[in-house]
Amino acid sequence: MRLTLEEKLKMCEEHVLNKKSLSHISEDNGNYDIGNLKYLINLYKKFEKDVFLNREDKIYYRDTKLLAISRVLKNGESIRSVSLDLGLLDPTILGGWLKIYRAKGEAGIEDTYPRKNYVLKDERAKIIVDKKLIEENQRLRAEIEYLKKSQSLTQKLEGVTNKEKALIVTELRKEFKIEILLEITGMASSVYYYHLS
Repeated sequence: MRLTLEEKLKMCEEHVLNKKSLSHISEDNGNYDIGNLKYLINLYKKFEKDVFLNREDKIYYRDTKLLAISRVLKNGESIRSVSLDLGLLDPTILGGWLKIYRAKGEAGIEDTYPRKNYVLKDERAKIIVDKKLIEENQRLRAEIEYLKKSQSLTQKLEGVTNKEKALIVTELRKEFKIEILLEITGMASSVYYYHLS
C-alpha cells in the first residue's frame, strides 16, 4: 500500500506526539512495514515535519549523490544512516544511486529534479486527444473559410483556377497553417509558390 507524504507524517506524529505503538500504527495503515516506519520516525525526529513538506521542489545534486555513495562504499556507513542524514524519504533512493554508480560509474550520476511535470496516464491521454481535437477544429475552420472565399468563384461555370486558389490561400494564411490550406485546395506547394510569384 502506497501512502501519501501527509499519511506518513501523520504516522510519525501519532508515534512521537501521541505515543501510539508502532504495531498499532502499522495495523491502522494497512500493515505498513515497521522497519520503514522506524526509518520515517527517525527522519521526523531529526528534521521534524519539514522533511515531509514541500517535496516538489527538492533537487538532489550530483555532488551530494557522489558524497553519499562515497560514504557507503568507502567509509562503510549503512545506506539507512546516510539516507537519514540526507533527509531521503526512502533509503531505496540511495540504493538506486548506488546501482547506477556500479553500472555506469561517476558519469552515470546526474542531478535529479522534481517530478512535478510528470503526468498520469489518463492526463497524458487527455492531452493527446485535446491536441488532436484542436488540430481537427483548426482544419475544419480553415476548410469553411476557404469554401466561403471560393464560393463566389465556383459559381462561375469554369470553376476556380490555381491562381485564384493561391490568392485565397495567401489571404487565409494569416489565420491557418499553410499545410492545411494547401491540403484543402489540393494544390502542391510548388504550384502555390509559382502563382504567388
